[in-house]
Amino acid sequence: MIPLNLDPQTLLMAMVFVTLLTAGGSLLVWLQDRQQIEVFWIAASGVLMSLAMIGRATLPLLAGVAFTNFALLFSFGFFWTAFRYLRGFQPQSIVIITPILIWLGLYFIPEFRASLDLRVGLSLLLLLIPMSLTLHELWLTPQGSAVIRWPVLVILGLQLIIMLQRAVRSLVWPRISYASFEAVPGFDILIIDLTVIMLVGNFSMIALVKEKTVRWHHANARFDFLTNVGNRLHFEECLHRYFHRASKANQPLSLIMIDADTFKEYNDLYGHPAGDRCLQKLASALEASCRPTDIVGRYGGEEFAVLLPNTDMKSALTVAERMLRQVRDMRIPHANRPGGIMTISLGVASFVPEPGKKAPIDLVEAADRALYSAKEEGRNRICGIYLS
Repeated sequence: MIPLNLDPQTLLMAMVFVTLLTAGGSLLVWLQDRQQIEVFWIAASGVLMSLAMIGRATLPLLAGVAFTNFALLFSFGFFWTAFRYLRGFQPQSIVIITPILIWLGLYFIPEFRASLDLRVGLSLLLLLIPMSLTLHELWLTPQGSAVIRWPVLVILGLQLIIMLQRAVRSLVWPRISYASFEAVPGFDILIIDLTVIMLVGNFSMIALVKEKTVRWHHANARFDFLTNVGNRLHFEECLHRYFHRASKANQPLSLIMIDADTFKEYNDLYGHPAGDRCLQKLASALEASCRPTDIVGRYGGEEFAVLLPNTDMKSALTVAERMLRQVRDMRIPHANRPGGIMTISLGVASFVPEPGKKAPIDLVEAADRALYSAKEEGRNRICGIYLS
């Protein structure tokens, strides 16, 4: 590879400035939200890479070589750490430390210290370990959109191939030893390669973290923070989606409305913290009685709604009976209820949606009427309505 006709010191200063500026931007993003730990590690990686280049140019030869490779290996280890955290996994320190220990062990061998090509080749091979693991983490990252992930994978993949090619060339076709930073042909290209890796890593990490944050807020906006089931918004969205799906497939759709019996009295007797715990237990019991495809949501206050796709009236009543029994079996104390335990009332409605004849609100109103009947008849029971 032909070296660029540029002053290495100028390239070095440009690389340091750009990398530190980028790392500083990432650090500011992290300071705004300390939970985005991935951004902190990518910033730390950029700072270490800049220090590695400064040390190579300013320190005496052997000290500069030792410090530069030590810092670069840590930098690439932190680079992998950032993408590891992005996937929600804790980094393994052994992965970061092992390449560093190998390089330090090699450095005590005189032949290794004396040969630039040997140092460059083996150092690049060691850098490929965290680099390869970073690509692996990015490949497995499920939440990244293709617009962000694929270009980053391609760019980092090409850089990995370039580094591998340079490592092999240094080991197979050795040259004379070079005494200083300015005398190393191609080192300016290495500076550019490292800058590209760090720029791509920082900007892609910020974009991926932002995307993850948006997705987290979007998901949490549709779930009830107390009971960890869907909220009213989530339920309404699912109701309309499953209604149109059932109408196209001519399949039955059922809905169960559930109310905790005399819950206001429960709060008055035991306090609101106990009431919150009670609602959490009820939500867990309802979810345990359903299939994974069923939608459990908190409709409001102490009222829950369960949407049962492709379920007829008979099967829906079976699910409702299971819920009724599950709540009874928990035996949550309620001094103002018969038997001294918390119970629920359930209203079940079912129909086969027909476009133009029925609407999602018809199912909700029918289930609500059934629930009202169950409460009027004494609570702790099930009533059902089938819409023809």
